[in-house]
Amino acid sequence: MQLFKVVMRGPSAVVFEERKGLRIDQFPTKGGPVSIVYASRWINNSEGVRIPGDIWIEVTGEGENLDEVLTRFANAGISVLPALSLVFNAAIHEADIEIGFESTPGAKEREYFQAYLSPERTIGHVWRFGRRELALSVIDVMFRHVEAERLLRAANQYRLALESWKLGRESLSTAHLWMAIEALTKVQMRQTMAELGVATAVELAQKLGVELKQLDATLRRDRILNGNADCYKKAKEASDGFEHGYLGYEAIRENAESVRHELAKHIRASIFRLANVASATIDELTRSPYDKPVGYWPLAKYVRGTLVGTSEQLAAPGSEYPFIKWNPVVTACSVSDGKINITTKETFTAELGEGIGYNQRSYEVWEPG
Repeated sequence: MQLFKVVMRGPSAVVFEERKGLRIDQFPTKGGPVSIVYASRWINNSEGVRIPGDIWIEVTGEGENLDEVLTRFANAGISVLPALSLVFNAAIHEADIEIGFESTPGAKEREYFQAYLSPERTIGHVWRFGRRELALSVIDVMFRHVEAERLLRAANQYRLALESWKLGRESLSTAHLWMAIEALTKVQMRQTMAELGVATAVELAQKLGVELKQLDATLRRDRILNGNADCYKKAKEASDGFEHGYLGYEAIRENAESVRHELAKHIRASIFRLANVASATIDELTRSPYDKPVGYWPLAKYVRGTLVGTSEQLAAPGSEYPFIKWNPVVTACSVSDGKINITTKETFTAELGEGIGYNQRSYEVWEPG
């Protein structure tokens, strides 16, 4: 058996402090345990300022050959991403393999593999600082839980919902949140059965005073969503209408938009509760800043102004439309008090037709979602 290292990366709103990543040793795989390090790569932008890049995943362990370990190590690396996304309530996209190689000490020849991945972006995004101790406290109990497979399935649907956490994408994120509820239903059923001392679903339905065919709906509404009937009704309508195509887009979006935040709050808290995460940890993860879901999108920036001039040719020669050329640069980036602080410089150049001027009225920066 030789020693190998596989390195992956992908876009992430979760950022770890430089040189202070998260390490998990003895992570089990079918071919033997591996060590995994999750870290943020900090890169220099055009001003020489170091800003967060992708999340980097380094997996180290033994294997027979490079082809065998590439997939096995990659699957191990991405399997923890749903838990990290859930803990910090921030989007983490799936990472791709970039580098793989043999790292056996003393070897004279070592297999090597590299894939081309798009360069990391050096513009300002919405980021959230990740605390290692919080992640480890949840990962430890979730992966050892008897219902680990279903809990992680629900966490991954939550992660997928955060990938779409942006204005205009409420329907897709709500659909994934509903799938998280579906993944949790059996876990909630078995826990409720244990709490009430019954052995079958039929007995549980009788104990709760509902018909058997209404048991899943009752558990979802009253336990997973903490009795929020309005949230349950609108989320189910949005999800069913989206999946089966019987509702118009605007009706789906209206339902999704009205309950998305509340739905995410209840689902996330229920995953923690069903996984038996310590109450003190749940309290910390359900208050600011982790109570608010964060997608991975560039900051939304807008300019508003007035085009001045009587010419009908508003666009510059060779262009179809009047255009403001925008050059955003991050001039400072620091981590303090668990927050990432960035300062930007914005340069605007109006590309307009002859005799047309531009008077800028406002410049706005918004957090997407």
